[in-house]
Amino acid sequence: MRRDEPELFEKACQLEELLNRRRDELGKDHVWLTRFNRPLRKAIPDGVDTLPFDEWNSGCDSGWCMT
Repeated sequence: MRRDEPELFEKACQLEELLNRRRDELGKDHVWLTRFNRPLRKAIPDGVDTLPFDEWNSGCDSGWCMT
């Protein structure tokens, strides 16, 4: 989305930021729009064509990539 629809990606980032500002006011934990447990802008960096997979993923030793 960041590469193909940058305006929509920006709106998603703004939505996430708004949600977390309001959650701060309510004393609640932040929520994220990705599974990477960090802000969308940081989880999907600009100019990167691949997703930021887990750092400990060293290949297919576990067989996970086969499923």
